[in-house]
Amino acid sequence: MKLSPREKKFVAAALVAGTLFACTEFLVLPWSEKNIGSQETLRLKQKALRRERELAISAPQIRAQTAALEGRLTDEEHRLLSAPDANQAGAQLQEWLVRQATEQHLNVVRSEFLPSSPVAESYVLIPVRIELNGRITQIVQFLTAALQGERVASLDELQIGDVGVIDKEKMVRCSVIVSSLMRRTN
Repeated sequence: MKLSPREKKFVAAALVAGTLFACTEFLVLPWSEKNIGSQETLRLKQKALRRERELAISAPQIRAQTAALEGRLTDEEHRLLSAPDANQAGAQLQEWLVRQATEQHLNVVRSEFLPSSPVAESYVLIPVRIELNGRITQIVQFLTAALQGERVASLDELQIGDVGVIDKEKMVRCSVIVSSLMRRTN
């Protein structure tokens, strides 16, 4: 069988095309997919390494901040009520408030315990209602001492009423609910 020059060119072109197709399909494409996949993997690993380096650099700072916050928490917990149960903690808070009131020369009309309530997992809120008579300046000083004193305290309710004028001094009656925290024992 004799091929014409034109047919020879077509056969040669088909052989070249077949060879290029086989090389592309079985050599170039698998190699490029492998390299492209490894480049993406390399980028992901570089990002992960960069993130780990940043965490390693910031770890001492995080430890220092954590230690500072734990120290501050410990200091604040020393200001909590230290009684073993809510009733004794209420009595402790009541005694502390009466002592603060007498230091300000206020007349304690009455004080009463209110029901305690849990706060988060570790703390119990202990409220005490106290009614006082005295000059407004002394009551303000009492409230300031209660909020900034040796106990963690908050004012939950405040009512002030007029009692009248005694010895040219304006006297008021103050009813206030002061709450403090105690650490839950169980």
